[in-house]
Amino acid sequence: MDKRLPLLLAAALLLGAAVLLDTMDGGDGNGGTEMWEILPATSQGGFLRPTMELRELSGGWIPVQNGMPVPSFEPQRRLTMPLGGEWRKERFDSGNERSMAPRSREWVTLVEAESGGRTGESYEDSAWAATILPRPENTMTDEESPSGAEHYENGVWYRRAFELGKEWNGKAVTLKSLGINYVCDIWINGKWAGYHEGGFTPFALDVTPLVKEGANTIVIRVDNPPWGSRIDTIPAIKDTDFFNYTGVIQDLYLEAAPYAYLARLDVVPLDEQGTIRVKAVVENRSDQAAAVTLTGSLFEAVDDLRQRLASPYADTIIASQAESDGWEEREVALKAREIAAISWDVRIRNPNLWDMEHPNLYVAELKLASGGKEEDGLTTQFGIRTLKTEGSQILLNGNPVFLRGIARHEEWPLFGRTAEWKRIADDLLQIRGLYASMVRTAHYPNHVYTYLLTDRIGLAAMSEIPLWQFETIHYETQEKKRLSDQMWREMIFSQYNRPSVLMWSTQNESKDVLLRKAYNERLVRDSRERYDDGRLITQSAAADQPGAHDESMEPLDVASWTMYFGIFHGGEAYEGTKRFLEETHLRWPDKPILNTEYGYWSREDNSEADTQVRMYEETLRALLEKSAVDSGGRARPDGFLAGIDYWPMYNWYVNHGQWVQTMGLYHMDRETEKPVKLKLERDYAAIAGIKGR
Repeated sequence: MDKRLPLLLAAALLLGAAVLLDTMDGGDGNGGTEMWEILPATSQGGFLRPTMELRELSGGWIPVQNGMPVPSFEPQRRLTMPLGGEWRKERFDSGNERSMAPRSREWVTLVEAESGGRTGESYEDSAWAATILPRPENTMTDEESPSGAEHYENGVWYRRAFELGKEWNGKAVTLKSLGINYVCDIWINGKWAGYHEGGFTPFALDVTPLVKEGANTIVIRVDNPPWGSRIDTIPAIKDTDFFNYTGVIQDLYLEAAPYAYLARLDVVPLDEQGTIRVKAVVENRSDQAAAVTLTGSLFEAVDDLRQRLASPYADTIIASQAESDGWEEREVALKAREIAAISWDVRIRNPNLWDMEHPNLYVAELKLASGGKEEDGLTTQFGIRTLKTEGSQILLNGNPVFLRGIARHEEWPLFGRTAEWKRIADDLLQIRGLYASMVRTAHYPNHVYTYLLTDRIGLAAMSEIPLWQFETIHYETQEKKRLSDQMWREMIFSQYNRPSVLMWSTQNESKDVLLRKAYNERLVRDSRERYDDGRLITQSAAADQPGAHDESMEPLDVASWTMYFGIFHGGEAYEGTKRFLEETHLRWPDKPILNTEYGYWSREDNSEADTQVRMYEETLRALLEKSAVDSGGRARPDGFLAGIDYWPMYNWYVNHGQWVQTMGLYHMDRETEKPVKLKLERDYAAIAGIKGR
């Protein structure tokens, strides 16, 4: 047990319900106010607080974080300053306690004093080491070995200067981060801009009052507590089965827009006849009222895969205007500092539906004009498809599907978790080339580009937040802190328009059943009542924690388990898997069953490559005997298993560093395949009804 546990719990209890979803937001849009001004003077202790809330407006519920609407993280054609490139860095021993304390003006003042001037504009950092961001602070060797990635779970200061031209004047400026691990505080030109906890989800800060024309300085204080050292981080378990990278992991950039601008454009397909619900979120960051006109257009997307893979921008895949009704022009009056949500029900005529074999896409484009002049625009790709369950079936566009899945860790031996468009595309194309129809994006949300690409390539996705093997104490902690709820919302709102994401997953292989059930109920209720996007909700439970009778499945659409019979769960691979599946169907006859992991390791020297094949074959045989759909796409009357997910595509680093995890079909180099890869490729082709493989 963590020795700090009694102190942490006692402090949390002092805050009571006020901590649950507390936010620094002070009203309807305070984008021109420095975050420092919103902070309390002092803190009363307890956990570091989440920064996101949901706010109900006349146009519906919207996500608000750090005093501003959560923006779209799909790249836009706006004035942008990428902050990738050369930075200066200095490691420090954080001790973690300061980093994980609630933020207050007192906290900022203490950290700035302790920093010895590091947060200031004029600090001399020339003696610091040079580094290129984004990338992990951990030194990467490009080796598939236990020492291939340096273990560094502590503090880092990052600094760099950047120049803004006069075109940035008079603009609302947003700092967008696609992933910093684990907790970060940011200063712009010597002033504290805000913080974020969690390294797997994007966030944004309003830095309008902090940036200036000419020379600017950004400083980031990052701290990454070792997993297992605290009960309030996510992940929390010491021997978590993936690597804890430190630093500015993903892209970081500034984006400028007019003071009255388009923050979000959300699209939810409602039926197979082309009805979609479109919601625009508009923010006015100025002290003056604004009147704007919103005009929308819809386009069909190109089919050509090369063009789809050329760029992440939605406007690059536009083919032709789509015929539609209902997206009429709207006049919107905004008060100073107001956020507004505007909704339309639009019908696309003769819609082309999205599925894995026919990944038809559309592009929505919304323009904002003021005084007759176009001021801003936002584009997003989306697809039209429906999802529901019917007994043991998952129905996509009314048709039963059997998901042929392969999981993937977002990790490369030279880059760690730092992703970029082509690296992601290459991985997903390789997965699609094995006749897979779904990718489980490991135990955490991947880079936002991942889901743009699964949309375009034709892969279903199952996206999950990183609650990995939570114990009772971790669920009890999150009932108070609610960081898990924030991560859930951050995942959903950053992937909201992606038709390829068929399922949200609440956790992986956690233990306390009753608290897990209550947690699942809370997330399902939050999603359905406030931002229902029509997707299915599931989890990835361990088959032996506690078994087929797992009560935490009750609130979920799909009952899902990792299945390692003959490996972790005991028994025989074939008989154990078959018996478990039969028990799950008896207990949950009206739910589709999903296998979220099956596989075996090869060892680093491939000494167990033959055993890997045998365990794969025996487990797959049991799984396919219960499949809900045959190779011709027809429902099987006696079938109930809606999908399978091989674990995983590539070998990966584990956090304890004692070995490389070798359950992959390929080694980490993406080139060296194992015997099991060829076997799976042939089997998945046969399951798909493709002959000659």
